[in-house]
Amino acid sequence: MKMIVIFLTAVLFFSLVSCRMGSNDVGSVLFPKDNGKVIAEFDGVQITDRYLNTYLEQLNPYLKSRYNTPEKKEELFSKIVEGELLARYAIRQGALEDPALLSKIKSTIARYHSGTKMKIEIEESLNITEEDMRKYYEENSDTYNQPEKIKASHILIKVDENRSRNEAKQLAQKVLRKARNLDKDPRSFNMLVTKYSDDEGSKRRGGDLGFFERTEDGGKMVKEFSDAAFAIKEVGDFSDIVETENGFHIIKLTGKRDAINRSFDDVKRNIEQTLAGERRRSAYEDAIERMKKEMGYKFYAERAVEIDLGISDDVQGASDRFDRQNQRKQAPRLDKEQIEKMIKQQAPNLKDAVKSEE
Repeated sequence: MKMIVIFLTAVLFFSLVSCRMGSNDVGSVLFPKDNGKVIAEFDGVQITDRYLNTYLEQLNPYLKSRYNTPEKKEELFSKIVEGELLARYAIRQGALEDPALLSKIKSTIARYHSGTKMKIEIEESLNITEEDMRKYYEENSDTYNQPEKIKASHILIKVDENRSRNEAKQLAQKVLRKARNLDKDPRSFNMLVTKYSDDEGSKRRGGDLGFFERTEDGGKMVKEFSDAAFAIKEVGDFSDIVETENGFHIIKLTGKRDAINRSFDDVKRNIEQTLAGERRRSAYEDAIERMKKEMGYKFYAERAVEIDLGISDDVQGASDRFDRQNQRKQAPRLDKEQIEKMIKQQAPNLKDAVKSEE
């Protein structure tokens, strides 16, 4: 019964959608005549089996199977006809004078058109060739072919005026012993990072350096660091002490990504779907632009932005706070090269005053 009610709601709605007239045209438009077998009559209108089939075509086959007995058919079709009766009565009572209903009707008509005739026209215009797909593959080769990457965290012990090389090395060895004796809880390593690491950039992230490639493959780490990190066999294990120009490092392997090598044939179907999606969007936008031109479309943006959305200060404040928190969570991390680029663009004179760690 619940499914019938849901279906009849759709029946009523689409009956109203079909309407484009005043009360004098109700019979001719909402209830077109045909030569089918008459199933019901009311107010001078005849509902035929041919007309009812337009509703059956919208039903799921499994749902229809639940009504495939004489008793259930009678129940189903009587409810559909009642929906038709209600639609006619509602219109005679002035339903189409309600702006809220009109907005829903037109929104549904727009979705219907974009999902039927317009969709068919767009699909027929896609025309994705083998050449198109190969060109896309070549232009996006970095997506389908990537070297092995690992993720690591580290603790840096610097050599400076307050700490000799020998002192720094001894401290690094001490910290490594502590790290290897830790439990599996990642917070334990974070505590060592907070206490000992001199890399202020990664220190705020528990020593996390993100994913990176081998130096030979264009990775951002110095070779000594890269070689030692990639030599670690298991996630969670540590390297021996690694010395670089920045000092001594304790490196912890935290993740691995295998190399990606996908041939054109491997990704051909995926590329076809990607190109189809792009061309659908483009074709839809082109179709809308043609409609605007054909129908003399004008949009007064300066008037639109003056419309008050009627949002309370409490709701707006809560929404703004949520957006700010979400932006902080999604804020991209800048690597060493990006930071240096920003410095060059915004403050060339400060470049030499800023030292970036690994």
